[in-house]
Amino acid sequence: MVTEETRVTSGGTACQNGAMSNPMNISGHNPEKEAQMHRPPVTELTAEQCWEHLYSARFGRIATMDGDEIEITPINLVADDEKIYFRTAQGTKLLHLILNEHVAVQVDHAQGGEAWSVIVRGTARLLTDPEETRRVDELPLRPWLETTKLEYVEVTPVKVTGRLFHLGH
Repeated sequence: MVTEETRVTSGGTACQNGAMSNPMNISGHNPEKEAQMHRPPVTELTAEQCWEHLYSARFGRIATMDGDEIEITPINLVADDEKIYFRTAQGTKLLHLILNEHVAVQVDHAQGGEAWSVIVRGTARLLTDPEETRRVDELPLRPWLETTKLEYVEVTPVKVTGRLFHLGH
């Protein structure tokens, strides 16, 4: 007949059949929390990390120039093959892109104790070739509102940067 024996060692740790179980931490020492406290509050993202975030993003903001003023507009977007795509209606945003192709696209996200932000600086061009617009139609680019957006825009990056923020520092 086999019996299981549970006993408490002199340190207060429960043992079963002579094997140590995970000890309870009653000292208040939390190695995970200490590691979080010692990491920098802001970390630069690698290009690969930036693109991982861009590929998962579906909403962002585009900065365009209106003369010598910066306009920031929310957009639904999709990243594919290291380019950014969005659709728009005719109006001031499209006019700004045509008059000055230099733009910046920003995406971000915050959850729990972390947040990240990625900025793409590049050039925008209106897609007019039906083959190009058909290819964009195959991407998961969906507007939040059912509005007519007949114009397709491609942003070709010149510079991609990003940062990871450890919140609560």
